[in-house]
Amino acid sequence: MSNEEKIEVAEQRIIELKTLINHWKTSNISSRRSTSDFVEAILADRQGTQAA
Repeated sequence: MSNEEKIEVAEQRIIELKTLINHWKTSNISSRRSTSDFVEAILADRQGTQAA
């Protein structure tokens, strides 16, 4: 994996973690599965937006 690819993967992971942290700060959802589903939906939406 090239340095550019590593950087891209790391940047995507940072976005995922920031999204998850923000969700935890603003949500009362206690179920891990619900939280996971919510975050995955947000990330899928973001990726769709970036691809457009």
